[in-house]
Amino acid sequence: MFANIADLIYLNYGVLDTDSNGTVSPTETRTFTSLSTDNVSSSGGGTSLTPYSRYEVVAGSTSYISNDNLSSCVVYTDNYVVDPATGDGTCALLFAAGSVTEIRPIFKFDNMTDITGGGILTSRTDMVSELTSISTALDGDFSALGISSTNSLRTSLSAGLSKLDNGATAKNSATCTAVSLFDVIYLLVQDPADNSTSSSDLKSKNLLSLTDLTSSVDSSLNASVVSALSSLPMSKARLVYATDSPATTYTDSYEKAESSLYTAMKNIRSLGIETTVKGDGKVSFRELICIGEN
Repeated sequence: MFANIADLIYLNYGVLDTDSNGTVSPTETRTFTSLSTDNVSSSGGGTSLTPYSRYEVVAGSTSYISNDNLSSCVVYTDNYVVDPATGDGTCALLFAAGSVTEIRPIFKFDNMTDITGGGILTSRTDMVSELTSISTALDGDFSALGISSTNSLRTSLSAGLSKLDNGATAKNSATCTAVSLFDVIYLLVQDPADNSTSSSDLKSKNLLSLTDLTSSVDSSLNASVVSALSSLPMSKARLVYATDSPATTYTDSYEKAESSLYTAMKNIRSLGIETTVKGDGKVSFRELICIGEN
């Protein structure tokens, strides 16, 4: 137990608290994480997303890829980059019959800023893993020794752990400013299709909340949604990835994306894509970013 306590103190103050004043400041957190977010913003800074002028039309269990007025569409088989102009008027008929259950705008993802600065991430990811291991081990140590949750030592350490296992929020559950910029990029890499994704699984990949996309990533994309379709259920958006630069062709697999886009996505995903939950005994990279605000 004492070894775990010593490790926790060292990681918290020996590594993060570089001026040894007993407090991990936002500046010290930024220095450790070394994220290059200066040009990232919720108005499209750091990302290049543009309308594809295509929509995924969902009618029950069947999906179609349609043009932006539903006059021509093709049934989905194994990709979302097929040209809907090769199809027919099925989607218009479905719309007229009230059979469309959801519609999803498709956006082209051309490039993004590699906020990791090139992917030298070992120290960061190792620390996240070690903090999680230590917090889990300490909880087990206390329980095994019968040390109650009200014990002063356990209370003191728990307070320290809560600063780490913070749910990616600031003190008193306020908004963590540091993670807001990270999330602009993070939202785009959470659940992409890769080269091993089957055609059936692809239906649930490359999707993100349309609200998140237009409020947190690029607010200008709101204007691209065709108003005539806005009456239909539209909660999600779909991404396709550029395969070349300048972008002319697209793919559903991020592993087939243009090399710099693929590298940026891979590096950011290596920081961890798991859901962040406050007090769950695990320390994620998003929580590490927020230590200085707790």
